[in-house]
Amino acid sequence: MSGDWTEIYRPHGLAEVVGNPKAVEDLKAWADAWVSGRPVKRAAVLIGTPGTGKTSAALALAADYGWDVIEMNASDQRNADAIRSIAMRGALGQTFTPDGDYHSTKEGKLKLIILDEADNISGREDRGGVPAIVEVVRTTKQPIILIVNDWYALSKKSSVLKSQTEQIKFSRIKTVTVRGVLRKIARDQGVAVSDRALELLAENSGGDLRSAVRDLQAVATGRKEVTDLDTAVVSAREVEKTMYQAMDAVFKARDPREARARMAEVEETPETKLLWIEENLPIAYRDHLDLYRGMREVAKASSYLGRVYRRQHYGFWSYAGDLLSFGVCAAKRREVHGYIRYQFPSYLMKMSRSKSVRMLQAQVCSKIGEMVHMSSAEVRQEVLPYFRLLFKTNKTFQLSMAAELELEDEEAAFILEEKIDSSAVKNLMNALKKGLDANVKRAVRPNDRGKPPEALEGPSATASKPQPAPSQRTLF
Repeated sequence: MSGDWTEIYRPHGLAEVVGNPKAVEDLKAWADAWVSGRPVKRAAVLIGTPGTGKTSAALALAADYGWDVIEMNASDQRNADAIRSIAMRGALGQTFTPDGDYHSTKEGKLKLIILDEADNISGREDRGGVPAIVEVVRTTKQPIILIVNDWYALSKKSSVLKSQTEQIKFSRIKTVTVRGVLRKIARDQGVAVSDRALELLAENSGGDLRSAVRDLQAVATGRKEVTDLDTAVVSAREVEKTMYQAMDAVFKARDPREARARMAEVEETPETKLLWIEENLPIAYRDHLDLYRGMREVAKASSYLGRVYRRQHYGFWSYAGDLLSFGVCAAKRREVHGYIRYQFPSYLMKMSRSKSVRMLQAQVCSKIGEMVHMSSAEVRQEVLPYFRLLFKTNKTFQLSMAAELELEDEEAAFILEEKIDSSAVKNLMNALKKGLDANVKRAVRPNDRGKPPEALEGPSATASKPQPAPSQRTLF
């Protein structure tokens, strides 16, 4: 059978969604509240890593309840205008069938608005997207589902999205469940797949059912039989899984040479490996002297990485790798046993979550830098702290700079250190809009409309009008 198997075998109803029964029940309860006409929260947020069935569950819900679907995903432009024109119009309007029959919301004929990858609304092309989503959630007359991978990245931008949405979590799908789905698909496709091959495909997916189905299609296309050797071309997708295995090799292995070999198999930079070791070393080494000796090896590795940056001599990478694997493993005197709950490096988590903030900072600094003829880096270090202080405390400065820099809602919220839907940001943007409207009205007087500019000022107005001397623009 040709075509994408992930689409061919997408669930047709909630009963076919596997791996997250609790999430499915919560989603049905939320939909039932809409059917009864009394939804406490008008929007639901489906939270989870890719491939856990969030989008499939949303589409299956619409199929079960007979709702039409309006979908916006990452390939669409999701700025304020696009969201208002598509999602807002759908959220406030009524429903028409493809045949043109009118369906009233009061009669229970609803349509489901799905905004996929809502946490990835950022950058200039999606400017104003988050405030528009907040507005849709507040005013909608139709059910809305937001699909996110990183709920924290979206929720920190708006308190409304936290308080006025139903959050439903989707967990990674268990290996045994993934294996069962793959077996059914292989049987339907007439392909004989060995149990070991199914096990390898399920394990390599890391709980991502969509990836597992695509891997099965990749190895099964053109074959009538698939063995475990055929799955050798499929590699594990998740760095975290490999790093967890490497952590066990470093902290639990008795032979440092084994730890060195296992760490060398991880396709990550020494900087990333150092962050993993540094984060989890205090968790694994309970003995104070073992921890001291291990951290000393980490410090040496950090020194070598510093030399790589300063001298661009990448031969030092091998020294850093040996210290992080052989050196840390050999540092312990007491053996490490049992299960260890390894933690993802907090530095990488903070950098990932602050990506949108750093992008906003770069946009604001670029605008200020263009005004005062400074680089963005200089603005960030020397101007931004004082600019932010004046912007918060001086209303005249705040309004004039917002107009001069043409600040968007997100940028104003960043400078004010407020959420997008806070009263401070709303008041500023409303005042800015009123000021612009007043300027337009003053610029075009009712009696002068349609007249050319020279007729408004007279023949000698331009010549006799004194011209101001050019001067350097400043913030102050």
